[in-house]
Amino acid sequence: MERITEEQVAQLARFVTARIPDAASLEGEACRAAAALRIAALRQIAAVRHHRASSGAVVAETELHATASWNLLVAFAGVWRDHPDFPVDAAIETFEFDSEAPLSPLDAHPADGPG
Repeated sequence: MERITEEQVAQLARFVTARIPDAASLEGEACRAAAALRIAALRQIAAVRHHRASSGAVVAETELHATASWNLLVAFAGVWRDHPDFPVDAAIETFEFDSEAPLSPLDAHPADGPG
């Protein structure tokens, strides 16, 4: 999480939340899906911001959750990877990645087969 800047956090949070439709403008299942996605995104953003605002021993306790939350936000953003405003510089995952496919973990190449 140390290599992720405050600006990257803000940029990715703005991008993801801007892409999620307003649930009030939708009906039925689409409304529930948009509401669920917004809740999930806002909770991940809150976990990352909480970790970054923490100090001392609490930082060690929140690191894993913040890392997982950040990676989930990056995955959310990846849904709109072809969007012209996609925040490439902010969408950095916190685990090791392949420079050819930075949004994919090294061990997730389907051609390699299982484990």
